[in-house]
Amino acid sequence: MSKNPADVRSLITIVRLPPDRWQDFRKIRLEALETEPHAFLSSSSDEEKFSEITWRERIPNHIFALNGSDVIGLIGLIFRAREKQKHIADIFSFYVRKEFRGKGIGNLLLLEALNVISSRGGIGKIELSVVADQKPAIALYEKNGFRHAGVLAREMFVNGNFHDEVLMEKLL
Repeated sequence: MSKNPADVRSLITIVRLPPDRWQDFRKIRLEALETEPHAFLSSSSDEEKFSEITWRERIPNHIFALNGSDVIGLIGLIFRAREKQKHIADIFSFYVRKEFRGKGIGNLLLLEALNVISSRGGIGKIELSVVADQKPAIALYEKNGFRHAGVLAREMFVNGNFHDEVLMEKLL
């Protein structure tokens, strides 16, 4: 694979996967939870127990980055259903395989999520949370218009260490 980020991005497609690709979704999600356990509130031990039905139900809430047919990244989004919060969308479960980081693929995923959210209509705010030590992710969010909304101290306890969670929001 070329070292030029533009060349790498030209090989990447950003897509929604059909439910019958649930095993690809499961594989990348469990990889994310195992590789970066401090970056997600869920754990691989929690999610590896999910049934095929659960994976199929969750797949429509995600956008995927493909290198050929291989899933190399994902980002989740949910639109809130409660009457008083229908104007809010949430971004979650953002992951790009280590060998593809620093090439703009995360930005492509985030931009597609923002496009999907904006095209829905009626959304006035996007919220997300990110572990405080995930500096590249925070910088990416800031670059795309998110601002800090607060910090949840000691939100996670992983491998003997506490991790703070940064709350971020973007007004549309």
